[in-house]
Amino acid sequence: MKLCSLRSDSGEDVGFETAGGIVLLSSINKVTGNEFGPTLFEIVTEGQRDRLESALANPDVLATAVRDDHPNFLPLYRNPPKLWGVGLNYRRHADDLEAVQPPDVPGSYLRPNSTVIGDGDEILLPGQSQRVTAEAELGVVVGTTCRDVPEAEAGSVVFGFTTVLDMTAEDAIRVNPRYIPWAKAFDTFCSIGPWIVTPDEVKDLASVRISTIVNGRTIATNQVSAMLRNPYWQVSHFSGGMVLEAGTIIATGTPGAGVIQDGDTVEADVTGVGRLRNRVRHSTNPAG
Repeated sequence: MKLCSLRSDSGEDVGFETAGGIVLLSSINKVTGNEFGPTLFEIVTEGQRDRLESALANPDVLATAVRDDHPNFLPLYRNPPKLWGVGLNYRRHADDLEAVQPPDVPGSYLRPNSTVIGDGDEILLPGQSQRVTAEAELGVVVGTTCRDVPEAEAGSVVFGFTTVLDMTAEDAIRVNPRYIPWAKAFDTFCSIGPWIVTPDEVKDLASVRISTIVNGRTIATNQVSAMLRNPYWQVSHFSGGMVLEAGTIIATGTPGAGVIQDGDTVEADVTGVGRLRNRVRHSTNPAG
């Protein structure tokens, strides 16, 4: 299953990719008489996936599919219960920052929901940073509230995978690595989406390739297999002694970052999952 949040004629809706085009959640509810949703967040967190898959097998539902080459995507949802980021999970990115990659556990940080944007939204460069970078990442969407999950069982709590474009005020962390929560926390610094893809659609997670692209040029690319710690290890690690609420998103680390400037177009491409695209501009906020 491949799902997105998007704007339709009736307002915010959820889209499902099918062979015939995009089927809207509002159409599914109308045809079947159900009340799924109403947003993607509830689909992720309330265990609606199996019933929706059954509904999508209904020929009357599939007949409502619409081909749309340019959907008006929205962020998957704007308020993940937790939004974890993982740093230095690839050796290349450690080299970017002239930092030593940790030998056992990658760096990590929590970020506020005010950072969240979606495909097509603008990334705002804050006045307090003169060097902002963008980083493509694979995102893991937790679908079951959990704690202390063994790595071997982590797949059972994962709803799916998404694409993340993660921004950093890199000059701040070059001054002092302890500034990383600040460097990651500016508004618009975390683009998520446009799709969630359920694990059954990803045949070989280790071979999934993540690429950071600035103005059409691939700045860095690598596969999940090159990570210091794989996504399921990360789910286990972050659930250790801490509840991961359903809807939590983990950005699993970047193969490399690109410097972004006003007017740039920056993209994150995750093969088989999705491609994000955002424009960059200076913030109009006089406070930066």
